[in-house]
Amino acid sequence: MRKHIKLYIPAVLLILGAGCSKNYFDINNNPNAATNTTPELVLPNALKVTVSTQLTGYTYLCGWMGYWAPSGSYAISASDVASYKQTNDTYSGSWTTFYRNLEDYDYVETSAKLQNKPFYVGAAKIMKAFVFQQLVDQYNDVPYTDALKGTTSIQPKYDKGQAVYEAIALQLDSGVKYMQNPSATAMATSDILFGGSTSNWIALANTLRLRIAMRQSQMSGRDAYIKMEIGKIIANGGGFLTADATVNPGYAGSAGQQSPVWGYFVTLTGNPTSGGQADYWRAAQYSISFLVNNNDIRYKFIYSTSSDANHPYIGNVLGSLTNIPGTGSSSIGPGILVSVSQPAVLISLAESYFLQTEANLRGWLGNTGDDNTNFEKGVKASFEYLNASNPGSTPDKTAADLLAQSANKNTNYQACTNFNEKLACIIRQKWVAMNTITPFEAWSDYRRLTLPADIPVSVSPYKDGPNIPLRVLYPTSEYTTNGKNVGAEGTIDAHASKIFWMP
Repeated sequence: MRKHIKLYIPAVLLILGAGCSKNYFDINNNPNAATNTTPELVLPNALKVTVSTQLTGYTYLCGWMGYWAPSGSYAISASDVASYKQTNDTYSGSWTTFYRNLEDYDYVETSAKLQNKPFYVGAAKIMKAFVFQQLVDQYNDVPYTDALKGTTSIQPKYDKGQAVYEAIALQLDSGVKYMQNPSATAMATSDILFGGSTSNWIALANTLRLRIAMRQSQMSGRDAYIKMEIGKIIANGGGFLTADATVNPGYAGSAGQQSPVWGYFVTLTGNPTSGGQADYWRAAQYSISFLVNNNDIRYKFIYSTSSDANHPYIGNVLGSLTNIPGTGSSSIGPGILVSVSQPAVLISLAESYFLQTEANLRGWLGNTGDDNTNFEKGVKASFEYLNASNPGSTPDKTAADLLAQSANKNTNYQACTNFNEKLACIIRQKWVAMNTITPFEAWSDYRRLTLPADIPVSVSPYKDGPNIPLRVLYPTSEYTTNGKNVGAEGTIDAHASKIFWMP
């Protein structure tokens, strides 16, 4: 069973919550917009916006990471996802969405301090760290110290990515302390993530801090810093996530209120949106082949059956001019598209366990758990999320069956005999678990470790680079409104310019 908290937030709260932005991107503020409200009203909408980006904002990464490929119904072009081509506007939505999202969290933090509401200060600090990390992981250097200051700093300077990482780690430490305050309480309905549970927020902060630490694993001379950061996690005693961290404000079966994953791909009745994402995307044959070849039944839950009776599960190849017709290949499966009211994932339980597994393997978590136990928990959490843990009939197999393949180093951690094999096994199973849920993490692991090592590069004849892109380009809006500062970052090459933590 999936573990999550489902709460209902009246639409008026979400509407009011959207009006606090200081409009970093728009100095011509609307004088009729709300400028003063309470953190209880702003936090729900801010959380809703953040979680909505985790799949719908990164669908192109599902193509790059071997999860999906465009349907054969769509012509291959020099500007589609398979070409890897970027302009400064191709993925600019993340920049705009995240900085406006950060303005809302900043408002929550500032107003909560004035109103002596430590819970909301802590939640805002934790979520600001979450969003800033994703900005760094896409763009490297970003505005941080000068950001979120409204018209007092309309051309904010850029901070080095590593400096931002170190700053948000401190913000997480502060956020945990606010959550540990005995007076840290909240209206359950204002916290659509954890229903006001401070212990769950602390576990989220710890899991995020571990993600941030592990991102830096390949940096030379960084081991002491990583160990210090993990030591702070252990010291606060809050542990890590023990359930999927999901947001659900009360998604409903009416226009504009359905779960973001559901609404992105299908209509309210469950049919693919005409000309929409479920029509555009099909399964990638690479992913289906891997799962089938390793006796992993999760392909039946990640993907739907095809219309080809002889090949019930079949996918396309990213960039191929001879893709299988779109009506024949597999689409999005029942473990991903569950219902119009399904919760949206912020950080999955599977990721929490796989992060711990890698930290255990590297000897960075001390006596906190062990690598094999956490690895198996990660695989089982993935099965449970997809509702694949209790299959209906033979030849379906459970997570235990997958883990019991004694000679398979893709599925059985104990079959691996050295560090490199074990690390590859961890990241391979993490890659499976992130499929169509949080693809950003798969892309980040691939850039950090080049694992899984055999993720195929697009075969598009229009491909504009030799490798899967390493980063996203700064948006045009920055070059037109903050040209001096973004220009100081130099010439950016999406295929060669690295994020600071990349080897």
